[in-house]
Amino acid sequence: MSTPPSSPPADARSLAAALARAVSRGAAAWPGLEVAPATFQAHLEARVPGEGDRMAALEAMAIEDLYLACACVHGDRRAIAAFTERFVRVSVAAAVRSRRDGPAADDMVQLVLEKLLAPRGELPPRLAEFSGQGGLRAWVRVTVVRAGIDLERAQARRIVADTGEPAENLEELATTTDPELDYLKRHYREAFREAFAAALAELDPRSRNTLRQHLVERLSIDQIGALQGVHRATAARWIARSREELLTGTREQLRGRLHLSEGEYASIMRLIDSMLEVSVQRLLSG
Repeated sequence: MSTPPSSPPADARSLAAALARAVSRGAAAWPGLEVAPATFQAHLEARVPGEGDRMAALEAMAIEDLYLACACVHGDRRAIAAFTERFVRVSVAAAVRSRRDGPAADDMVQLVLEKLLAPRGELPPRLAEFSGQGGLRAWVRVTVVRAGIDLERAQARRIVADTGEPAENLEELATTTDPELDYLKRHYREAFREAFAAALAELDPRSRNTLRQHLVERLSIDQIGALQGVHRATAARWIARSREELLTGTREQLRGRLHLSEGEYASIMRLIDSMLEVSVQRLLSG
């Protein structure tokens, strides 16, 4: 006569019931997000300490924040938008107010999102490390502080590069196989640098960050799309449009600085296109 399967211990049943209640609680807090109950339960259970009073640990966790983080990690666009507005922008705004000469808020927001949501090879985004022990806003604030420091260091490096010897700059190293372009680069270097920097400054923050992600950080279209919460086709359009806006802006800036013949003007356009990538790297690296 076979022995009937034994029931799980009472503690295990209680924990399972508590996990189910926590899943319902998270879903109720964020009704517009698409997270399968089993997905969040697995996400949650993996973050409950394996030793000690697991029930007490579960009850102390920031379930609503953890649910939002789980949705972001799994690519829910509405979750990423809510996370950006309610947690990242709020924390960045506070940091910017406390640092008068610090980096721009939009640049900090983008860098924080990259740090927390960008794919890391086989590893999940860093936001997956949020364990629910304490609130999400305090956890994000640590990354905001680090992002501000990173941007300030990058800004300092750019200042040093711009005031150093010309040969230390990327544009100087980017020789071409076209003697005409090399001639133009030598003779119009300063005008080009000024025009390019002015055109880059006129781009909106999203365009600047899209170019930085694509040309400096070498993120793929899929990675940029995931980071920005858009389809890869949209990310590709953003890259193309940002590049075109920068080329057009540089051209218009040069038109106002130089008096060129039609032939020289056409050659300058080739120079701008050939120097785009290294110039973006110089101004937006870090």
